[in-house]
Amino acid sequence: MHRLAQWELIECQAKEQELQERQRRIIEGFNEAIGVTPLAAQNAGQNLRTASVEQGVVAKAKERITSHAMTEARKLKQVLRMAETVARQAFRQREQRVLEEVTETAAKRPAEKMQTNETSLDG
Repeated sequence: MHRLAQWELIECQAKEQELQERQRRIIEGFNEAIGVTPLAAQNAGQNLRTASVEQGVVAKAKERITSHAMTEARKLKQVLRMAETVARQAFRQREQRVLEEVTETAAKRPAEKMQTNETSLDG
């Protein structure tokens, strides 16, 4: 989910840059044109307004997506911490079992030697 949110944010930023470039081209074209007809000026103005509205929509989406990406990043960190904790606990439990087995085996050896010695003496 975190990666998806990051991709959405990247796409949103690309759209934002595209709109900014579009506005820049419209303004440059308008500034370079000499004797622009009223229809062309009206068309350029409409294109700028449209780009501006789209930019506002993209800005809101970017804000929402950024918030979502941050939420997913926090969730990811929490899950990673939990997984690390579980892995440490499992490792400790395995260590404890091995220690208990070694201790048990070590405790049986003297008892077995004593039994072997007693049966040797009886024989």
